[in-house]
Amino acid sequence: MKKFSSFLLAIFISSLTFAQAVGDKVEAYSIGTWYKGTIKAIGSGNNQGQFLIDYDDYSTDTWHYAKGVRFVKVAKAPNTNAGPRLGEYGVLSYGSNSNPLRLGHFQLSAGGNYSFFNNGGGLVGSGTYKYDNVNKNVQWLSGPFNKYKWDGKFEITREGKTHSISLKRGTFGSNSTDSR
Repeated sequence: MKKFSSFLLAIFISSLTFAQAVGDKVEAYSIGTWYKGTIKAIGSGNNQGQFLIDYDDYSTDTWHYAKGVRFVKVAKAPNTNAGPRLGEYGVLSYGSNSNPLRLGHFQLSAGGNYSFFNNGGGLVGSGTYKYDNVNKNVQWLSGPFNKYKWDGKFEITREGKTHSISLKRGTFGSNSTDSR
């Protein structure tokens, strides 16, 4: 039974080894603390089942067994070139950060169309827009947002969960995947 357990452990460690790559960000456990680092090498021979860790804050590289290494999820930078996602954006005005005013919502639709609705859901107006990925800006080509000269600065926050479009100072349209 012990030989079979050792065999399964070897297969498990081998699968971990092949699933991870040199350059992956990790935390390695040593002397009661997790230390941040990067995998510098994957062990073989006497170091089979181990990773050579290049620590972020220390100059000495150290071999660690797989059980003492946890992999860190590195957030990808959001792609602002794609522009704002289609869907509903709640419009909030922040005269006071603790008590923003809800001014309705607008809907971005395929083909560069948008519609603006008041708090009761009534249509205020509609128009067209285009996204300028060089300036990271929504340009309102027609309709109420164009009439009022709202600016359209686009931003992605929270690792891509929230898309925001500035309409004017202190007033933003926000679309979040948390509220879907």
